Amino acid sequence: MSKVKAVKYGLLSLSASLLLAGCNGEDEPTETSPSEEETAGIQGIELPVPLNNAIDLFYETFESEDISIDSIQFEEDDGRYIYAFDGWDGEFAYELKVDAETSEVFDQEQEEDSETEDELNLEDIIDPIEAMDAALEASGSGYVEEWELEVENDQTIYDIDVEDGDDQQIDAVSGQAM
Repeated sequence: MSKVKAVKYGLLSLSASLLLAGCNGEDEPTETSPSEEETAGIQGIELPVPLNNAIDLFYETFESEDISIDSIQFEEDDGRYIYAFDGWDGEFAYELKVDAETSEVFDQEQEEDSETEDELNLEDIIDPIEAMDAALEASGSGYVEEWELEVENDQTIYDIDVEDGDDQQIDAVSGQAM
């Protein structure tokens, strides 16, 4: 083989090696690829059981509309999304978990307890998705890990856990960050 051909084959082999070394099997992020923050968290999840339906299930399960709900928490638990309720009526304390994808009711408890707590104002509250959007906007970064609807200083608020950002409290009626 001539010296010129050997040099050409050598350069061709070197070029191919460099090209293959640059291809590590991982796609480079593009402008249209979602970032980790956009795909992580619960803020973008559309669930078959909205909050209002879960509240109805709480009252149906305990067969009473006279129970005061003092907190509702939404979180991922063992790979399933759940609403966790705490309530009271002056005679009993109530706890219930509802699967947000199947509406299965589980971990139901009712025990004697005459203590009373603050009561959530569930009328005219904003949707949890609106509250999570407001929290992410106020935080400036991160994603929502979980939220809780609770009463603080006689005001119903969403307490939103923002991972990789600042946790936020959102007024449940106005949707404003506090």
